[in-house]
Amino acid sequence: MNKRLLIIFTCSLLVLSLYSQTSVEQLYRTFSKESNVEKVNLNELAMFMMRPFSNNDTESKITSISVLSLEDCSPEVKERFNKTALNFNDKDYELFVSSNEENEKVRIFLKFQKDFIREMVILSMGDEPAMVQLKGKISPSEIDKMKNGRK
Repeated sequence: MNKRLLIIFTCSLLVLSLYSQTSVEQLYRTFSKESNVEKVNLNELAMFMMRPFSNNDTESKITSISVLSLEDCSPEVKERFNKTALNFNDKDYELFVSSNEENEKVRIFLKFQKDFIREMVILSMGDEPAMVQLKGKISPSEIDKMKNGRK
């Protein structure tokens, strides 16, 4: 009897720990279904068609952009997003920048593959919560250029 309870308790803890981890896709899927959410998705085809209009002379290439804005959502939805985003934990992503202002928190996460950034996720929490996900092949040196004002 005690052995059974121990096994059930252990399994319950395992399920809870797995459930508490939120992936980028789960976060996007969960909140994209809420009312008054604004979504923008630019897939590979859209990004390819925009390429002739950009003066991009770098080796970096963004293949898709997804934006989720919860600015017009109810306070309950915003609070749920803020709480979920604050506890965002995906082992594939590294925290790059964390900023805590009075009414807003921003976290930027990067996903690396070899020497390139394959994904960048920006989570903004506060009165106007949002999520931006960039996918592609971004050189870390390009991030340094942006950080230094494109010098």
